Amino acid sequence: MSEENNSDSSSTSESEVSACSSNFNPIKALYSTKTKVPVENAPMYENISHFEAAMTKRDVEVIPVGQKELVKKRAEEKQKKKQEEEKQLLEKNKQRFAQYQALLPEKKQWKTKNVLTRMDTIFGPLGVLRECVDQRLRVKIVTRKDTGVRGVLHATVVAFDKQWNMALTDVIEIWKRKGVKKRKIPPCLGTPVEKGTAAKISKVPEIVETPLGNGIWECSRHVSQMMVRGEHIVLVNVVER
Repeated sequence: MSEENNSDSSSTSESEVSACSSNFNPIKALYSTKTKVPVENAPMYENISHFEAAMTKRDVEVIPVGQKELVKKRAEEKQKKKQEEEKQLLEKNKQRFAQYQALLPEKKQWKTKNVLTRMDTIFGPLGVLRECVDQRLRVKIVTRKDTGVRGVLHATVVAFDKQWNMALTDVIEIWKRKGVKKRKIPPCLGTPVEKGTAAKISKVPEIVETPLGNGIWECSRHVSQMMVRGEHIVLVNVVER
Protein backbone atom coordinates (compact mmCIF):
# COMPACT_ATOMS: atom_id res chain seq x y z
CA MET A 1 0.00 0.00 0.00
CA SER A 2 2.88 2.32 0.86
CA GLU A 3 4.59 1.49 -2.42
CA GLU A 4 1.41 2.43 -4.31
CA ASN A 5 1.21 5.78 -2.49
CA ASN A 6 4.85 6.50 -3.25
CA SER A 7 4.32 5.65 -6.90
CA ASP A 8 1.22 7.88 -7.02
CA SER A 9 3.00 10.79 -5.39
CA SER A 10 5.94 10.42 -7.73
CA SER A 11 3.64 10.31 -10.77
CA THR A 12 1.71 13.37 -9.58
CA SER A 13 2.74 16.54 -11.37
CA GLU A 14 2.80 20.00 -9.80
CA SER A 15 0.02 21.16 -12.14
CA GLU A 16 -2.35 18.51 -10.73
CA VAL A 17 -1.86 19.57 -7.08
CA SER A 18 -1.80 23.31 -7.73
CA ALA A 19 -5.12 24.96 -6.94
CA CYS A 20 -4.52 27.63 -9.56
CA SER A 21 -3.93 25.16 -12.41
CA SER A 22 -6.53 24.01 -14.90
CA ASN A 23 -5.34 20.40 -14.40
CA PHE A 24 -6.06 20.54 -10.63
CA ASN A 25 -7.02 17.11 -9.27
CA PRO A 26 -8.53 17.42 -5.75
CA ILE A 27 -8.15 13.72 -4.91
CA LYS A 28 -4.44 13.70 -5.70
CA ALA A 29 -4.05 17.02 -3.83
CA LEU A 30 -5.43 15.39 -0.68
CA TYR A 31 -2.96 12.48 -0.68
CA SER A 32 0.07 14.10 -2.27
CA THR A 33 3.02 15.46 -0.31
CA LYS A 34 3.66 18.11 -2.94
CA THR A 35 0.43 19.98 -2.24
CA LYS A 36 0.93 23.62 -1.21
CA VAL A 37 -1.70 25.99 0.12
CA PRO A 38 -1.79 29.12 -2.07
CA VAL A 39 -2.71 31.41 0.85
CA GLU A 40 -1.72 30.20 4.32
CA ASN A 41 -3.91 32.75 6.15
CA ALA A 42 -7.00 32.01 4.09
CA PRO A 43 -10.26 31.71 6.12
CA MET A 44 -11.69 28.23 6.70
CA TYR A 45 -15.37 27.37 6.21
CA GLU A 46 -17.38 24.32 7.21
CA ASN A 47 -18.70 23.44 3.76
CA ILE A 48 -19.45 24.82 0.30
CA SER A 49 -22.74 26.41 1.30
CA HIS A 50 -20.99 28.16 4.15
CA PHE A 51 -18.40 29.47 1.74
CA GLU A 52 -21.06 30.61 -0.76
CA ALA A 53 -22.95 32.42 1.97
CA ALA A 54 -19.75 34.21 2.98
CA MET A 55 -19.14 35.27 -0.60
CA THR A 56 -22.64 36.53 -1.30
CA LYS A 57 -23.23 38.09 2.19
CA ARG A 58 -26.96 37.63 1.97
CA ASP A 59 -28.26 38.66 5.42
CA VAL A 60 -25.37 38.82 7.86
CA GLU A 61 -21.66 38.44 7.63
CA VAL A 62 -20.58 34.79 7.79
CA ILE A 63 -17.65 34.32 10.15
CA PRO A 64 -15.05 31.67 9.27
CA VAL A 65 -14.25 28.72 11.52
CA GLY A 66 -12.03 29.47 14.52
CA GLN A 67 -13.00 33.13 15.01
CA LYS A 68 -14.53 32.77 18.50
CA GLU A 69 -14.01 36.40 19.47
CA LEU A 70 -15.90 37.63 16.42
CA VAL A 71 -18.74 35.19 17.12
CA LYS A 72 -18.97 36.35 20.75
CA LYS A 73 -18.88 40.00 19.75
CA ARG A 74 -21.60 39.50 17.17
CA ALA A 75 -23.79 37.68 19.73
CA GLU A 76 -23.41 40.55 22.22
CA GLU A 77 -24.30 43.11 19.56
CA LYS A 78 -27.32 41.05 18.56
CA GLN A 79 -28.52 40.79 22.18
CA LYS A 80 -28.00 44.51 22.72
CA LYS A 81 -29.92 45.34 19.56
CA LYS A 82 -32.78 43.05 20.63
CA GLN A 83 -33.02 44.72 24.05
CA GLU A 84 -33.05 48.15 22.42
CA GLU A 85 -35.87 47.11 20.07
CA GLU A 86 -37.91 45.70 22.99
CA LYS A 87 -37.41 48.93 24.91
CA GLN A 88 -38.54 51.02 21.95
CA LEU A 89 -41.57 48.77 21.43
CA LEU A 90 -42.54 49.05 25.10
CA GLU A 91 -42.26 52.84 25.00
CA LYS A 92 -44.28 52.96 21.79
CA ASN A 93 -47.07 50.81 23.27
CA LYS A 94 -47.09 52.92 26.42
CA GLN A 95 -47.61 56.09 24.41
CA ARG A 96 -50.17 54.34 22.25
CA PHE A 97 -52.41 53.24 25.13
CA ALA A 98 -51.83 56.26 27.37
CA GLN A 99 -55.12 57.84 26.28
CA TYR A 100 -57.07 54.73 27.38
CA GLN A 101 -55.40 54.46 30.78
CA ALA A 102 -58.03 56.57 32.53
CA LEU A 103 -60.83 54.30 31.25
CA LEU A 104 -59.43 51.14 32.86
CA PRO A 105 -61.00 50.08 36.19
CA GLU A 106 -58.72 50.51 39.16
CA LYS A 107 -57.72 47.32 40.92
CA LYS A 108 -58.07 47.34 44.66
CA GLN A 109 -54.83 46.56 46.41
CA TRP A 110 -55.08 43.67 48.81
CA LYS A 111 -53.91 44.66 52.27
CA THR A 112 -52.71 42.19 54.83
CA LYS A 113 -55.08 41.93 57.77
CA ASN A 114 -53.99 40.79 61.20
CA VAL A 115 -54.36 41.84 64.83
CA LEU A 116 -51.86 44.70 64.51
CA THR A 117 -53.47 46.21 61.39
CA ARG A 118 -57.00 45.94 62.83
CA MET A 119 -55.99 47.80 66.00
CA ASP A 120 -55.30 50.95 63.95
CA THR A 121 -58.90 51.07 62.63
CA ILE A 122 -60.75 50.37 65.92
CA PHE A 123 -62.86 53.07 67.54
CA GLY A 124 -65.17 53.27 70.58
CA PRO A 125 -64.32 51.40 73.79
CA LEU A 126 -61.64 49.38 72.03
CA GLY A 127 -60.18 52.66 70.77
CA VAL A 128 -59.22 53.47 74.37
CA LEU A 129 -57.25 50.22 74.46
CA ARG A 130 -55.51 51.30 71.27
CA GLU A 131 -54.40 54.49 73.06
CA CYS A 132 -53.09 52.34 75.92
CA VAL A 133 -51.04 50.30 73.45
CA ASP A 134 -49.65 53.38 71.68
CA GLN A 135 -48.86 55.34 74.86
CA ARG A 136 -47.83 52.29 76.95
CA LEU A 137 -50.39 53.06 79.70
CA ARG A 138 -50.98 50.74 82.63
CA VAL A 139 -54.46 49.19 82.94
CA LYS A 140 -56.36 47.36 85.63
CA ILE A 141 -58.23 44.26 84.44
CA VAL A 142 -60.81 42.49 86.59
CA THR A 143 -61.05 38.76 85.77
CA ARG A 144 -63.74 36.26 86.60
CA LYS A 145 -64.14 32.57 87.35
CA ASP A 146 -67.13 30.26 87.02
CA THR A 147 -68.83 31.55 90.20
CA GLY A 148 -67.74 35.21 90.39
CA VAL A 149 -64.78 37.58 90.35
CA ARG A 150 -61.42 35.84 90.54
CA GLY A 151 -58.89 38.66 90.82
CA VAL A 152 -57.20 41.71 89.35
CA LEU A 153 -54.40 42.18 86.77
CA HIS A 154 -52.21 45.30 86.66
CA ALA A 155 -50.42 45.20 83.31
CA THR A 156 -49.42 46.92 80.07
CA VAL A 157 -51.40 45.96 76.97
CA VAL A 158 -49.33 44.96 73.93
CA ALA A 159 -52.06 43.69 71.55
CA PHE A 160 -55.78 42.90 71.54
CA ASP A 161 -58.61 41.95 69.18
CA LYS A 162 -62.35 42.48 68.92
CA GLN A 163 -63.06 39.48 71.22
CA TRP A 164 -61.12 41.31 73.99
CA ASN A 165 -58.34 38.74 73.93
CA MET A 166 -55.26 40.55 75.25
CA ALA A 167 -51.51 40.08 75.25
CA LEU A 168 -50.03 41.64 78.39
CA THR A 169 -46.55 42.37 79.72
CA ASP A 170 -45.18 43.23 83.16
CA VAL A 171 -48.25 41.70 84.82
CA ILE A 172 -48.97 41.85 88.56
CA GLU A 173 -51.75 39.35 89.32
CA ILE A 174 -53.69 39.56 92.60
CA TRP A 175 -56.40 37.11 93.64
CA LYS A 176 -57.96 35.58 96.77
CA ARG A 177 -58.38 31.99 97.82
CA LYS A 178 -59.27 29.90 100.84
CA GLY A 179 -56.74 28.48 103.25
CA VAL A 180 -55.19 25.06 102.72
CA LYS A 181 -57.43 23.32 105.25
CA LYS A 182 -60.65 24.79 103.89
CA ARG A 183 -59.74 24.51 100.23
CA LYS A 184 -61.35 21.62 98.35
CA ILE A 185 -59.67 19.90 95.37
CA PRO A 186 -62.14 18.57 92.78
CA PRO A 187 -61.89 14.78 92.25
CA CYS A 188 -61.22 15.24 88.53
CA LEU A 189 -57.87 16.96 89.21
CA GLY A 190 -56.45 13.88 90.93
CA THR A 191 -53.37 14.01 93.13
CA PRO A 192 -51.43 17.31 92.85
CA VAL A 193 -47.84 17.15 91.63
CA GLU A 194 -44.96 17.38 94.03
CA LYS A 195 -43.70 20.80 94.96
CA GLY A 196 -40.96 21.97 92.63
CA THR A 197 -41.81 19.59 89.77
CA ALA A 198 -42.99 22.35 87.43
CA ALA A 199 -39.96 24.50 88.26
CA LYS A 200 -37.70 21.83 86.75
CA ILE A 201 -39.44 22.28 83.39
CA SER A 202 -39.79 26.08 83.30
CA LYS A 203 -39.39 28.95 85.73
CA VAL A 204 -42.52 29.37 87.84
CA PRO A 205 -43.38 32.85 89.21
CA GLU A 206 -43.11 33.09 92.97
CA ILE A 207 -46.46 33.54 94.73
CA VAL A 208 -46.66 35.77 97.80
CA GLU A 209 -49.52 34.87 100.17
CA THR A 210 -50.93 37.30 102.75
CA PRO A 211 -53.58 36.17 105.30
CA LEU A 212 -56.70 38.35 105.42
CA GLY A 213 -58.51 36.46 108.18
CA ASN A 214 -61.39 34.02 108.25
CA GLY A 215 -59.33 31.49 106.29
CA ILE A 216 -58.91 33.79 103.27
CA TRP A 217 -55.50 34.45 101.73
CA GLU A 218 -54.52 37.16 99.25
CA CYS A 219 -52.08 35.87 96.62
CA SER A 220 -49.97 37.93 94.26
CA ARG A 221 -47.31 37.16 91.66
CA HIS A 222 -45.38 38.91 88.88
CA VAL A 223 -45.55 37.46 85.36
CA SER A 224 -43.43 38.91 82.56
CA GLN A 225 -45.86 37.95 79.77
CA MET A 226 -49.46 36.74 79.82
CA MET A 227 -52.26 35.95 77.37
CA VAL A 228 -55.82 36.53 78.70
CA ARG A 229 -58.91 35.34 76.87
CA GLY A 230 -61.76 37.80 76.42
CA GLU A 231 -64.32 35.54 78.11
CA HIS A 232 -62.43 35.86 81.41
CA ILE A 233 -62.39 39.67 81.41
CA VAL A 234 -65.05 41.55 83.36
CA LEU A 235 -63.79 45.16 83.44
CA VAL A 236 -60.86 47.14 82.07
CA ASN A 237 -59.84 50.40 83.71
CA VAL A 238 -57.04 52.77 82.66
CA VAL A 239 -54.85 53.44 85.72
CA GLU A 240 -52.39 55.94 84.19
CA ARG A 241 -53.21 58.84 81.89
